[in-house]
Amino acid sequence: MSETTLRLDRPLKMVTICLGQMQTNCYIVENTKTNQAFVFDPGDQGERIMNTLEEDGMELAGVCLTHGHFDHVMALPYLMEQKPDLDIYLYEDEADVLADPQLNLGAMMGMDLSLKANHLVKDGEIIDVLGTKVKCIHVPGHTKGGVCYYFADYGWLISGDTLFQMSIGRTDFPTGNLNDLLTAIREKLFVLHHGQRYYPVIHHQRRSRRKADAIRFCNRL
Repeated sequence: MSETTLRLDRPLKMVTICLGQMQTNCYIVENTKTNQAFVFDPGDQGERIMNTLEEDGMELAGVCLTHGHFDHVMALPYLMEQKPDLDIYLYEDEADVLADPQLNLGAMMGMDLSLKANHLVKDGEIIDVLGTKVKCIHVPGHTKGGVCYYFADYGWLISGDTLFQMSIGRTDFPTGNLNDLLTAIREKLFVLHHGQRYYPVIHHQRRSRRKADAIRFCNRL
C-alpha cells in the first residue's frame, strides 16, 4: 500500500492498494477533514478495502469506475452490501458493459457478473468528490465507455486501463478500438496541465507516470 504526501492546504490524500489475482490497483481518495473516502475501481477483495478504510478512520462515501471490466468491479457487490445507498459513478455509454457478462469479460472467467451504476456521467461533466471538483473525461478505446477522472487542483488523473507504464490499454476486447484510444489520449489527455500525474489501474507496474513519459510513448505509435 502506498499513499500521497498530504499538504495542509489540500485535505485529500490518495491511498493505493493492489487487489486480487489480477493485481489491479485500487485508488482510495480520502478527505482527512471529513473522514470520508471514495474508492476508484474496486477490483476485488471488498473486505480488504473496507478494512483499509476502517484503519484510516474513513467512511465509504462513493465509488467511481473507469470502466466495466470484471477486474475493476468484483468488489462492488460487497461494498454495496456495506452501504446500500452507495453512490456509484460510471460513464453513460458503459452501462451495458457493466451489466453484460460477455462485455465485462466476467463470462470468460466463469462469472455471471451483472452490475448497475446509479450515476451515469457525461463527457466533460464535473462531479463533486469529497468537496473537490473532478472532471469526467470520456476516453474510449479500451472499452467504448472508458472514463478518466481528473482532479485538476491536485494534478491527478485516475486513468484506469487507458495508460500503462510505457504502454496503453488493450483494444482487442469487446467494444475496444485502437484508433479511438490513441485519438482520445492525444486530444483529451495530453492537453492537460504539464505537471500532470497519471494513476493507471495496471498490473505489476509503477502506480503513476508523468505526462512527458506518456507523450513520448504514444508519439512512437
